[in-house]
Amino acid sequence: MELGNVKWFDLRSGVGQIQADEGDFVHVDIKAVRKAGQATLREGQLVAYDLEYARGTSVADNLRVL
Repeated sequence: MELGNVKWFDLRSGVGQIQADEGDFVHVDIKAVRKAGQATLREGQLVAYDLEYARGTSVADNLRVL
């Protein structure tokens, strides 16, 4: 699992970004958030996730809020 902090999350659009510890940005969407049992994410929250690739971008899967 990778670690990172939530950079931003927009509940209205259901998408956001995580800044990985390595400095890269990872896309996160509402499906991963809800699957983790969360309603939303807050800026700065520490999260763990599996890194996947979809449609040419890095995507967080199996998200866990720490």
